[in-house]
Amino acid sequence: MLRNEVISWDTASRQGGRQFNADAVGASRDGESVVFALADGIGDSIWAGEAARVASGVAARTSTAAGPVEAVLAAQRALEALNTGSDAVLVVAMPYADGYQVAWVGDARAYTWDGVELKQVTTDQTMAEYFRLHDSVPTPRMEHVVTNSLRTTSEERIGRATVTDFKSLLLSSDGVHKVVSPETIQAVLAEQGTSTLSRVSTLVDTAMVLGGTDNATALLVSTR
Repeated sequence: MLRNEVISWDTASRQGGRQFNADAVGASRDGESVVFALADGIGDSIWAGEAARVASGVAARTSTAAGPVEAVLAAQRALEALNTGSDAVLVVAMPYADGYQVAWVGDARAYTWDGVELKQVTTDQTMAEYFRLHDSVPTPRMEHVVTNSLRTTSEERIGRATVTDFKSLLLSSDGVHKVVSPETIQAVLAEQGTSTLSRVSTLVDTAMVLGGTDNATALLVSTR
């Protein structure tokens, strides 16, 4: 797909009610392919923003031959080298064969849309998800407590998936997907006659309209 299809991609971000925008995206060409990454710095500080920028940039510049798990580990090493104690969650999408390989830590997400159905590719690494897996009811606060991050992860704890046969690939921070419903995300991606920039901007603006106070960032890759 990636070698035979023309792709377009764009990104949008809103600061929300935070003092700093600690979300960041990275995109880097590797041969004929483009690697994408989205990071969400933990906390509302200049250091959280720096952690996200460094992590997303390093991950996106990782060779496709190394794979997305190595991209996450490279981002981890980069944060350790900062020596600020700052942390982030991260999702990476790397071209592979006729689709993408995805790797993640924390609650940054990836979705695919095939023209009909929106599918969540990632599984949140949060306290809420842990409770649900153990047949318990989480509190709302648990949705925002991550159980894995760049500083705490090990290779075996990095989430991974492979996706194929889609029209759009969406990476998002929790300021988008924990405010905007899957049904609304799908409706935005299904809009006809709109550009990739228009759709991704609508997603983050919708998060603000619906009362989101967190940083809201999304990166949308579309085939055409």
